[in-house]
Amino acid sequence: MSGAIFDLPLPDLLRCALACFFTGTAIKLMDDYLDAPCDKMMGKKTWAAELEAAALPYALAALSLGVAAQPAWSITIFWASYALGMRGDLSRPLNLGLTGWQEALILALIAWLVFGWQESLTSWAAMFALQAVDDLIDQRQDRLTGAVNWALRWGSVETALACALAVTILIYLHPLKLVLVFLISLAVAAVQERASRSEG
Repeated sequence: MSGAIFDLPLPDLLRCALACFFTGTAIKLMDDYLDAPCDKMMGKKTWAAELEAAALPYALAALSLGVAAQPAWSITIFWASYALGMRGDLSRPLNLGLTGWQEALILALIAWLVFGWQESLTSWAAMFALQAVDDLIDQRQDRLTGAVNWALRWGSVETALACALAVTILIYLHPLKLVLVFLISLAVAAVQERASRSEG
């Protein structure tokens, strides 16, 4: 038996949606896995906390499915999320000896060379906008835990304006990515919350 499910002539829209879903699943799992100590302190249950060490293999499996569905979307979205996840370590040397901003710059350059500036920019803009909205919503919780939060660091108005700029870029360059990233991020959160309740 040769081939795979994603070798089938699936519509481009479905491929993009699957890439968003599986990549978003991987990002959420890894993010919750890294935030497990803070979440436990807040009494917050996540699927990653229930899976414990198994969360990382599941995240890698989900990411591989996203790449199989639509490589450019999956990889650039994941790299953008990784880069934004280092926002609290921009000036601190990391394990590879590079600072957060240096690692983010290298990823941005590779993405630009491999996938083109528009694919890369729109993925960065989509993840930036999504993170900005999340920070605006989570201000109270992040103030209690000491988590990095743009709304607390820059101000709510400034963060909202930066988010609006990112959304405007997406509307102009790639409205489909804007819609899919935001809608499917809600679906990913709902699926993992349901999984957490089932595991519990």
